[in-house]
Amino acid sequence: MVSKGISASRITTRGFGKARPVASNQTADGRAENRRVEIIAE
Repeated sequence: MVSKGISASRITTRGFGKARPVASNQTADGRAENRRVEIIAE
């Protein structure tokens, strides 16, 4: 994103780990769904 012109000062990261899964961690497919990056533009 920085290489496309967005200032690095406008970008933040947060890790949620096991705190906010979108699927069950009991299956390989669920764990794969939980390995994700979400980009929120405000």
